[in-house]
Amino acid sequence: MAGPGSDKREAILNTALTLFVERGFYGTPTSLISKEAGVATGTLFFYFNTKEELIDTLYLRVKAEAALAMCRGLDDEPNTASRLRQLWKNAVEWGIKNPEKMQFMEQFAHSPFVSTIAQQEGMNRFAFMEDLVRTGVNEGILRNIDRQLLFCMMASALGSVITCVAAAKRTDERQKFMEQGMEILWNGLAADSGAKQQGRKMKQTKTKEVIV
Repeated sequence: MAGPGSDKREAILNTALTLFVERGFYGTPTSLISKEAGVATGTLFFYFNTKEELIDTLYLRVKAEAALAMCRGLDDEPNTASRLRQLWKNAVEWGIKNPEKMQFMEQFAHSPFVSTIAQQEGMNRFAFMEDLVRTGVNEGILRNIDRQLLFCMMASALGSVITCVAAAKRTDERQKFMEQGMEILWNGLAADSGAKQQGRKMKQTKTKEVIV
């Protein structure tokens, strides 16, 4: 059972998330985090020795949560293409439910304020995506392009689709944006026309409602 200490640590992390997103790293002094979290500055430093340690901890926490959500149900899918679609659906749904955390990941993805060790550990949480893409390339359904470029393209497309889906008023609009976003991404990454046709066929036979 969580005690008072863990409650204070949670309050610090949750407050830091909001302030880092709103004000950036330099604009968020530890004194402000402490004040907004309702704890003494000494309490903050009891849990985190420096502001850099705090942001590293927060970065790894958000990365771990996102990775866990994105890999949900992948093992239940029958093939690589359907796993990629499930991954996309999971990522969109998580981004919609957690806009502040999504913005934090985008804002600090390549930030010098997050240590190299934390960035590497954060990327390791998404090793399953690297494995999935490698399998897709080996199966001939994905283009064999630079992995960094591929993941940047996916992240950019994901952010745009999440924005559109979150702003949509109707369920059918949300579903349409998610499906069309996946189709555009798939057409850009698919190795050949056969793989693209497979993606279109899957879209027609397996449509799931977006949960928001």
